[in-house]
Amino acid sequence: MARFGSIRETTMKTGPIIILGGYGGTGQFVSRLLLKETTAEIIIAGRSIHKAGEFCSRLRGEFPGRTIAPRYADASDYNSLVTAFRNTSLVLVASTTPQHVQKVAEAALTAGTDYLDYYFQQSTVPMLEALAPRIEKEDRCFITQAGFHPGLPSAFARYAAQYFDRYQKAVIGMAMNVRIEKAESVVELVDEIGSPSGEIFKGKKWRQATYEDVRKIDLGPHFGVRSCYPIKLAEMRLLPQMFGLEETGVYVAGFNWFVDYIAFPLAFLFFTIRKGFGRHFLTRVFVWGINTFSPSRQGVFLVLDAAGEKGEKPITLRLIAEHNDAYEFTAIPVVACLRQYLDGPIAKPGLWMMGHVVDPGRLIKDMERMGVIIQGKGFPENST
Repeated sequence: MARFGSIRETTMKTGPIIILGGYGGTGQFVSRLLLKETTAEIIIAGRSIHKAGEFCSRLRGEFPGRTIAPRYADASDYNSLVTAFRNTSLVLVASTTPQHVQKVAEAALTAGTDYLDYYFQQSTVPMLEALAPRIEKEDRCFITQAGFHPGLPSAFARYAAQYFDRYQKAVIGMAMNVRIEKAESVVELVDEIGSPSGEIFKGKKWRQATYEDVRKIDLGPHFGVRSCYPIKLAEMRLLPQMFGLEETGVYVAGFNWFVDYIAFPLAFLFFTIRKGFGRHFLTRVFVWGINTFSPSRQGVFLVLDAAGEKGEKPITLRLIAEHNDAYEFTAIPVVACLRQYLDGPIAKPGLWMMGHVVDPGRLIKDMERMGVIIQGKGFPENST
């Protein structure tokens, strides 16, 4: 991803943060955590003003004295977005509407406000890159690919870089065991699985991954050693150039036997007929399969295995983050990133990926304070 940022400060506006889809799955976690961790005023926005109003009432009961208001906004309706975004400081996109990313981003620019999203789908990145010159010209700060997946892989790799004289390998492994409450929360996952596009960097170049690139990764005592499959995350693309890495990639473990060996192949088969074919049916299959056959204990595990040299001696580092709730684990890095934005250091004009623009050390400390378990192995004492 090209970086279009500059060193001058952005023209920051005073006003509330509007959370598009704030009453949805992860949106509720982000909203509550933002109120807990910052002094920001917030607006809960979405297509149902009734649901937005109900959630605002609950939040006012939990956070008395805070400014919290509902507002109508439809991600598919440009005019409603521009109207909703006016007189706000930042649009936080929590809706599961990646197909409307360009419309939402353009509405934010027209309204003169900053922007942050935590979309999982990688197809949103080139759409935002096309707007990068305008974002830069209008002195707006746009942050994309926030959250833990994407978001943390490149931030963790950047954090480890300071401990090497020669940084050779940064491999990320992930596993997740969740219960799905709302089917719309897995639509992006179904779309991505239906059109697999894993990639790894090895031999001085990026290449498309195959099933031969599946690797065993130790994912801690809860998940054990698992077979992990390469995926594509745009945030990883620049790391070899930044640090001279010889190997990097992101690998994800499956969910359970039904999802891995029935639902995944079914999605791939349907999408070979036509992209998006049977999406709603497949989404129901995924939700049922995840909720029915996954182990009872829920949790998320992310690990960086890094290797290189320090003082001409080979060293290996392992940095682990884990949490018992995937929704909250998505929200925590988003709010940790927003804390840096609200304080000013990363609120600069341009289009940025969260993992590239944040101070990774501060991000990790804030995440740990907010409930993520962080462990480091091989690091100097007191460094993590």
